[in-house]
Amino acid sequence: MKNKIPICGYNKYPKLKLFASSFIISWLLSGLIFNSQAQTANLGKLLHQVETNAPALKAVNSNAKIYEANRREGLGTLFGSVDAFGQLQYFNDNRLTRPISPPINFATLPFDTKQIGYGLSLTLPLDINGQISTHLNSLVHQERAAAYDAQQFRLALLNQAAALYHGIESISGKLEALNKQAYSIRKQLKVTIIAIKVGRRAPVDSLRMESELSNVEGQIADANGTNTRLRAYLSALLNQPVFSDSVAPPVKTPDEIQNSPFLKLAAMRDINNRPDIQSINEKVLAAKSGVTTSWLSFLPKAVLQGSWMENQGFNGKGKDAPFWQLGVTVDLPIWTGLTRVARIQEAEARSDAALYQSNALKASAKAEIVSAIGDWNSGKAQFIAAENSLKSAEEVERIQTEQFNQGRLSVTDYLDAEAKLAFSRASFSAALAHWWQADDSLRLAQGLAPSAYTNYSEVSK
Repeated sequence: MKNKIPICGYNKYPKLKLFASSFIISWLLSGLIFNSQAQTANLGKLLHQVETNAPALKAVNSNAKIYEANRREGLGTLFGSVDAFGQLQYFNDNRLTRPISPPINFATLPFDTKQIGYGLSLTLPLDINGQISTHLNSLVHQERAAAYDAQQFRLALLNQAAALYHGIESISGKLEALNKQAYSIRKQLKVTIIAIKVGRRAPVDSLRMESELSNVEGQIADANGTNTRLRAYLSALLNQPVFSDSVAPPVKTPDEIQNSPFLKLAAMRDINNRPDIQSINEKVLAAKSGVTTSWLSFLPKAVLQGSWMENQGFNGKGKDAPFWQLGVTVDLPIWTGLTRVARIQEAEARSDAALYQSNALKASAKAEIVSAIGDWNSGKAQFIAAENSLKSAEEVERIQTEQFNQGRLSVTDYLDAEAKLAFSRASFSAALAHWWQADDSLRLAQGLAPSAYTNYSEVSK
């Protein structure tokens, strides 16, 4: 006999038991609904998370800070340096520690054997040939180029994350279509089994349905594998163990090109907004400054040096007598073994290489815009075709399902209609996802972030 322990009359009052059970079920369902809503992915928010968490982007930004530090170091050379020093010296030379001319006076020694001094020294380069300022100008252009490179990498990373997300959207649409197909086959399989029992259908019909159902389940398993792979790559960009947020199939279409003020420039092949173009322009300027710096090495250079020292010891003026000195050194290089000529040739070669790279990149950028516009228009056409195909497939499936239920259609024709409908649904989601990828690629070719990123930023403000 089982022991029953009543708690607050729970088993004694069935109405109370029913009310408590209903309350618990309602609470659990509301929690599940809330969690599912909280875990629904948003592409704009996701892209901002990639921008914040991606280790690769952090590495590129840190590399840009190296060039910023180099520029500050170059700027610091214009202001020279001031150092504090101290010295302790011992001498055993009789010419310094003993009187050397008559009359001999042992009361005062012109120099002591022990000298202790401390003071300040100054070194200030005088940019009389302009070499320092020209080199600093090169460092400024290098810093800007590194910053633009970081921006270009950021845009490419956001585009990569958006492409993975649209891939997951496409797979979600495919899974939804396959699950609907499997549901319809299972539903009709039950009706077919009943029809077989009453002699309205042949037993082979159920075998065909079961075979097709297995085929659909295999496609679902393959789609789940692709979904897992895409989510793994996306989680790596997010720098998190797993990306488990639910992603619904795409519904909204991209804006028309003529309605976007930014994409209007694409038709004119405007590439000046691209960070990689701005970067290569800065690299060309930096290389030209390097050539000028190399030529300026033939001119004289000057350095201002000075010091002040408090000396404790005999120095001919008495104890604790401070002294200072100030001088300018001018250096005119005459012969350096052709090293300066070699440096000029190296700088000119770097300048030529940067210019050729600039021309190649600009030509490639214009071609990317033309290609991206073509992909965008192709994506739109594919979407319209997929949309029309889906409408036709839905109507055919509705008619043939009615005919099948009336016994006027074979199982093969019914399964073919279901397969075509599933294919049309999956093609619709894939075409829309591809159109969004083409839209993101067109924006990338223009030097812009995906529209989801921009729209989310505006909403957040």
